[in-house]
Amino acid sequence: MKVIGLTGGTGSGKSTVAAYLEKKGCIIIDADKISRDLTKPGGEALEPIRRRFGADVFFEDGSLDRKKLGGIVFSDDAKLRSLEEITTDIVIKKILEKVEHLKKNGFNGTVILDAPLLFECGMKDCTDENWLVTCDLENRIQRLIDRDGISRQSILDRMTNQLSDEQKRMMADRVIENSGSLTELYSRIDRFIERARDEK
Repeated sequence: MKVIGLTGGTGSGKSTVAAYLEKKGCIIIDADKISRDLTKPGGEALEPIRRRFGADVFFEDGSLDRKKLGGIVFSDDAKLRSLEEITTDIVIKKILEKVEHLKKNGFNGTVILDAPLLFECGMKDCTDENWLVTCDLENRIQRLIDRDGISRQSILDRMTNQLSDEQKRMMADRVIENSGSLTELYSRIDRFIERARDEK
């Protein structure tokens, strides 16, 4: 079994890459989904978030107002780190449990650890190799405006609180460039996944 970390800055197209890898037969472990589950009704992270950020980031029914919380943490590095502290250890523990479960059940394929903060949170140490999805800045900004309807300044604030692509390139084993067409992107992924499977 091979575990590949997949990461990329917001708007890079990492989710598109993960979806294609799933179609190619890889098992995807989605760190963001695990993190979101922690903040669903009854989730382990809700009470710590309430204590740290107050009742204002919750709706009247007690559910988390993700957009409001995001607006707070993505414009303040210290608050973003504070939120990550609440969820990171639990997320990593659950990821390792999933990987161990696959090993124990004899899975011999490729597992993709889809994690936006792979490097920032130390999750790269849970993998055999790490792939970075990159895209030119203007493409990323336009994708996020189209997808989320947020302002250019909000996007830039969010990017400021993430490692730069240059920093991530230094830690990545492979870089998947995603500024062109889907056909070009899929061709690059095919080459990478075939090589990874050959090297198992």
